[in-house]
Amino acid sequence: MNRFSLGLGLIAAAVLAGCSGGSDANQGDLVSVGSSLVGAVRATAAKPDQTRGRVTVTRKLLDETPGEVLQVVPDSTGLQDFLFLVGRRTDDTPGQIEVWKSTDNAQLILRDGVLVGSKGLGGDIRSAQAQTTLAGFDGVGGGGERLFTVARLDGTADAIAFSCDVDQLGREVIQIVDQRVSTYHLRETCQHGQTRFTNEYWVETNGGRMRRSRQWGGPVFGYMSIERLKN
Repeated sequence: MNRFSLGLGLIAAAVLAGCSGGSDANQGDLVSVGSSLVGAVRATAAKPDQTRGRVTVTRKLLDETPGEVLQVVPDSTGLQDFLFLVGRRTDDTPGQIEVWKSTDNAQLILRDGVLVGSKGLGGDIRSAQAQTTLAGFDGVGGGGERLFTVARLDGTADAIAFSCDVDQLGREVIQIVDQRVSTYHLRETCQHGQTRFTNEYWVETNGGRMRRSRQWGGPVFGYMSIERLKN
């Protein structure tokens, strides 16, 4: 990851300056066994026929891994990486910002579980507004405009205003390792011209925490599945 910004691009420095609650050391067995988030994508691109291995996550592995753990699986590889939390903060915009770091130092920035930035994926989402999405989690659904700033590989970036709709798909019980979690399942569909993407979210009915999602990481990286394995 090379560059990113959050929200409207005004608070990125504050997020990183205020990071706390994570470190590169002592992350435990689970983080160390994952393939790198970016490296796996590049390896698969170079060798499309490579065998896709997956680590079976167990309660024992989770218990041996300090701190909070996020599993990320890019659609382009089917391989998994385990990210650890390196920063958390709040600001004047709804939702809490979290910065998660992969084994190869890529970063995902989430606002209450909604992807609002990335760093190191290639063609990163430098910033994305999440207010419209989060407002649709109220049990009714909704929609509106979401402004994204998406990096090009030449170092420039495009600001794109997507028109988005959020639909409630009902309650669903999902399995996270050895835990059954009751969730609300939501689908977000966004479009600008010929560019269209669909995100899906599974939000806990008790507490509203995002536990699973499948989200668009930009036109270069594509989709990734995200699961919060350990709070």
